[in-house]
Amino acid sequence: MLSRPSPHPSLPQRGLSLVESCVVCLILGILLATALPAMQRLMQGQRLQQIAHTLMTDLQQARSDAVRRSDSVHFRFSRHALGSCYVIHGGSSGDCRCSDAGQAVCSDPALLLKLQWLPASLEASISANVANLSFQPRQGAVTSTGSIDIVASNGQSIRHVVSIAGRVRSCSPNGSVGGLPRCAT
Repeated sequence: MLSRPSPHPSLPQRGLSLVESCVVCLILGILLATALPAMQRLMQGQRLQQIAHTLMTDLQQARSDAVRRSDSVHFRFSRHALGSCYVIHGGSSGDCRCSDAGQAVCSDPALLLKLQWLPASLEASISANVANLSFQPRQGAVTSTGSIDIVASNGQSIRHVVSIAGRVRSCSPNGSVGGLPRCAT
């Protein structure tokens, strides 16, 4: 007997079955759920470093401006319920401040150079152990040396320490930021 060819020859199957598709979706969901917190920590660390870099640049610029302008340049720090802030200005040390809404409030003769507002929604804040830093026109020295902490909500932090000579060095108070030395106690 001769075998007759089947009217529907068996073809190789292509594609995925419903069960296989569900397994793939489950695996992707698990991978995404584990990667998302790590991605958020990475983004928060990048934001922290960006804020710290901006602050470092502003401190160096204030020192340079004091020497260039032959007049004192002042940094004033403040924290508010809605965020944290620093103001850079000329004039007298108390001539400018940050309002609760993140706006600069200056008396008439003051020269506002920069306002930096960090809203609380940014999940990072700036605080200093002094209210003001004043860079002097002679050699850029600073009165009232101090340290400024930039802290993310996840606990990572960067500290800028301003020496009497007006130079700034950075460290990590809890050693949580790679590439920076742990701050001396």
